[in-house]
Amino acid sequence: MRPGGSQFAIAVALWCGCAPAAAQTIQFQKGAADAAPRLGPSTVSPPTITVPGGSNVITAPPAGAATPINPYTGTTAAPFDPYSTSGSSAYQFWSNTPPSNGNGVFAQPPASPYAATTPLAQPPGSFPTYGPPAAPPGGVASPQYVFPNGVGPQWDLSQSIRFIQDLRLRHTYVGGGDDPTDLGINDTETAVTFTIPNFLTTGQPLFISPAFALHLWDGPSFMAADLPPTAYSAYLDAQWASDPNLQIGAEVGFRVGVYTDFNTLNDDSLRIQGLGLGVLRLTPTLTAKIGVMYLDRNKIKILPAGGLLWTPTPQVRFDFFFPQPKLSAYLTTVGRFELWGYVAGEYGGGAWTIERADGTSDAVDINDIRISSGIEWTGPRGLTGFVEAGFVFRRQVIYVVTPADSFNPDDSYMIRAGLSF
Repeated sequence: MRPGGSQFAIAVALWCGCAPAAAQTIQFQKGAADAAPRLGPSTVSPPTITVPGGSNVITAPPAGAATPINPYTGTTAAPFDPYSTSGSSAYQFWSNTPPSNGNGVFAQPPASPYAATTPLAQPPGSFPTYGPPAAPPGGVASPQYVFPNGVGPQWDLSQSIRFIQDLRLRHTYVGGGDDPTDLGINDTETAVTFTIPNFLTTGQPLFISPAFALHLWDGPSFMAADLPPTAYSAYLDAQWASDPNLQIGAEVGFRVGVYTDFNTLNDDSLRIQGLGLGVLRLTPTLTAKIGVMYLDRNKIKILPAGGLLWTPTPQVRFDFFFPQPKLSAYLTTVGRFELWGYVAGEYGGGAWTIERADGTSDAVDINDIRISSGIEWTGPRGLTGFVEAGFVFRRQVIYVVTPADSFNPDDSYMIRAGLSF
């Protein structure tokens, strides 16, 4: 036997003795499909989309990836407040609101300026809102007797109705007193908002809001300074904000109005105000804003503006925006109404031309700082509102023609409520 033959014979003998057991384990070579790792029974592979005409493949983000969250509704739109200091600064600066929509009054207007309007082309199997009725299966649709050949392109009535977005009413009371420098204030404001869709082909609407306010002043008394019992504000707002889903955007506001007691009406009665902000989304939940506010008051003409908007969860919203910060949190749902609590601050007051008690004309600033806490709610059919109470301090009444008559009213309290529908 050749060297090594004994080892070969022993190996053959061992194989023959183990053959019956080894025959039960036959393994074939793995193919490409079997070699690939298999997904677990509860794992879903993210879909891929191939771009036509190119080789790029877009993969949907994995579950749990961070996305922009509307803290009031859970959607990806940025929220806004019905009257004061939340949401887009272009709205909060004017104490106005863009229209409510199907996602709730606190939601930023969606890409479509009319939210979920009725489409003219209905999907298969749906009942058409306009036009002839759908044909029965295997049959022929009944003709339109007035217009048997149709009436051409359909007009989306819901879009025309959405042109008038909402009507708002708000009242503010600042308590007075018996001291000579006390000043009580009652402000009643009403406004309506209209929409121009796809303004300048930007894909975003322009909101136009004519408004009127009545101001009732009680004080001062027993001193040289005086104020008329009534004054008025009549103005027109224009507000526009870029797509909130853009990483870099802008918010713009413009107001022109007449502010007077209508006994003194001159060039100073016409005031032009503005707001310009650059917006940068740092993360899906953190947005930075920086810009300026043009107030056109007698003492302060312009203010820097900016801050951070942070929405760590859908139930909390921190708007650290100077000069109108607001911190909001979801409280509860009562029936069909969502309740939110908030604390806020603002630079209040305004400027008017007035007639003094001696018949001379003057211009006056009423400036103050307001800190408030309140509850706001949103309900069915776009019905929203709020009630708040606060503290008013650093109050000033400044006269332009007779600055020696300027005085500082005592600190006071504020009660404010509003309704929008």
